[in-house]
Amino acid sequence: MKTLLLLVFSLLMGTVNVFGQRSDEFEILMQKIRQDFVKHPSIEEALAKYDDKNGSFADVDYNSIQRTYWPPLVHVERISDFVYAYTDPKSKYYRSSALYDKIEQGLEFWHERNPWCHNWWYNQIAEPQALGVLLIQMRAGEKQLPAELENKLLARIKADGGDPAKWTGANRTDIALHWIYRACLSRNAEDLSYALENVYNPVVYTTGEGFQHDNSNFQHGTQLYIGGYGDEILKGVTQVAMYTKGTRYAMPEEKIALISKFMRETYYPTIRGHYMLFDVMGRSVSRPGVPDKSGMALFAKRMVELDPAHADEFRNIIARLEGRQPADYAIRPFHTHYFRGDYTLHVRPAYTFDVRMVSTRTSRLEYGNGENLKTYFLSDGCTNIVRRGDEYKDIFPAWNWSRIPGTTAPQLDTIPLAKSDWQTPGTSTFAGGVSDSLYGVTAYAYQDDYRNIRTGAHKAWFFFDNEVVCLGAGIHSGADAEVLTTVNQSLASVSGIVASVDGKQVSVSGQPAVYQSPEWVLHDSIGYYFPAGGKVLVGCARQSGSWYDINNSISRKEPIEKDVFTLGLAHGMRPVAGTYAYVVVPGKATAADMQKYAENVPVEIVANVPDVQAVRHRALNQLQVVFYAPGKVTCGDFTVKVDHPCALLLKGLGTERPTLHVADPGQTMQPVQVDILKKGNAYWSVHHQPSEDPIYAGATRGYCFSR
Repeated sequence: MKTLLLLVFSLLMGTVNVFGQRSDEFEILMQKIRQDFVKHPSIEEALAKYDDKNGSFADVDYNSIQRTYWPPLVHVERISDFVYAYTDPKSKYYRSSALYDKIEQGLEFWHERNPWCHNWWYNQIAEPQALGVLLIQMRAGEKQLPAELENKLLARIKADGGDPAKWTGANRTDIALHWIYRACLSRNAEDLSYALENVYNPVVYTTGEGFQHDNSNFQHGTQLYIGGYGDEILKGVTQVAMYTKGTRYAMPEEKIALISKFMRETYYPTIRGHYMLFDVMGRSVSRPGVPDKSGMALFAKRMVELDPAHADEFRNIIARLEGRQPADYAIRPFHTHYFRGDYTLHVRPAYTFDVRMVSTRTSRLEYGNGENLKTYFLSDGCTNIVRRGDEYKDIFPAWNWSRIPGTTAPQLDTIPLAKSDWQTPGTSTFAGGVSDSLYGVTAYAYQDDYRNIRTGAHKAWFFFDNEVVCLGAGIHSGADAEVLTTVNQSLASVSGIVASVDGKQVSVSGQPAVYQSPEWVLHDSIGYYFPAGGKVLVGCARQSGSWYDINNSISRKEPIEKDVFTLGLAHGMRPVAGTYAYVVVPGKATAADMQKYAENVPVEIVANVPDVQAVRHRALNQLQVVFYAPGKVTCGDFTVKVDHPCALLLKGLGTERPTLHVADPGQTMQPVQVDILKKGNAYWSVHHQPSEDPIYAGATRGYCFSR
């Protein structure tokens, strides 16, 4: 591959165009890079802080080794702004000799001062990329930098930037980017060939870091990173693909197809309106403003050109992200369980609901570099319930992190840190789900004996069109704290909270309090139905915290206060064989709508015990079951029996052509015998044989029966 690309580059560096003129491929690439980063900055404030004596800025701490938001990088960013002002015909500083002198002196200072960060990312990615773009833009100036200065900056970029081939995923692509910048500036065809090879290579399905065979994405080992590092690899790959578009070294079509599939079927569906689901971004969830992905419309804009077959779909994505269309615009229903990532995504026009789990095959969310310090329970059956997308906007400093939506956890005063800040594996061997692409069920055999947690439960989520049924069984704990299953903890809505208690509708406000077996609760057009009653904690109260509390890498210690809606099921101290059941019903605008639903609930809980959990949806004629052990479950005239643990989805039960979908959340690769009996007589039988490839051990297989 490398030899072929190098041969192509050697030929292309001096090709002949249709007019018989020789073109310069290096300059063509640099012109595309300039267009990609064009800006018109205001530099007055930076000029006021510039020190003409040595080329530094008075307010920059060049000694800082801070691992995030590294202060010295501000110097490069300001000099970059100077360069854009100097080369912008519309700027009053265009071709200013005084500004040119500041640029040259500022770059000399940076090279000699050579600040160094304790976070490798700044040294090997952020700084080299910024300098590369700056130098390419400066080539468009009336006066060029001295060759000696430019060359020593390029030498520093090469020395500090490292070798992209030694990295994986987004990091590999990011390092390859500044190789491209440097290769163009130094007119080095071999380095350009090598850089592009390393941009293209990560765009493959892998079992290591990068794009997984279930269309999810891993970084830092086996940690799910759809956002965060997912943002980074999409930024870099689409950027380079645009540079090389229309040339003989354009990104191969099969790699464009892979990127497009990931973006259309995973990345963008985790964004509702402008906001990404908080459990797929890794530690960046603890950074202010990061869940707002409005700016990621850029990737979709690039894909309109790179993948014209799906241009309309990308235009719809852009319209939502730019706020020109509502969050439900052009949303198609689908359901996916990512069997590699231990993640489930359920999308409907009216809402999005997801489940984030962790097993022995995957890693907990990380808290490295002093970020995401209260993340511990975020991996343990966490759920997002969103309609507009902004339901959790900037809530995280004020969150009670022992009450993460979806989780069953002891209410600890201090959230523990995992054993390692990076790549701590989970402990569950049974975490997964079955899906037919529209419906499915997800199961999590949760058990955590770490520190004072000592809590476990069998948790399952059953996904339909208008509701999600959430069940828990076998809840037990030895923790020295009460245990709560949090149904939701989101920003409070001005519409308030209404609950149906003892047949009467009441308004709920104030600190969360326990209500005995309310029938339902309604908040922010999302209903919560409690078919099995229980001690329901519900209320709205002002909560406070700071960004520094969850992210020590930033200095924002001022209190953040939010009015927070809390809903959960209380299990008390040291529960044994506890259970819960609740149904999430989005799109209920009024109490009357919710009461109407409660009077004719289309779902039936068939079983909710430690060995089997099952739900029937009468209107859809579906039965969804999780077997944690060999066993059987009876629904009406039918009994479903299995000889190994599994999750299954049975549709059309009692019709002429029912369908069955089966998956093994334990990924044991053991065959499963499924027998469906009608009043004790053999009716249908399936010998489910999982894939022989361990990569697909958790994948779903479908079967169709006939009478």
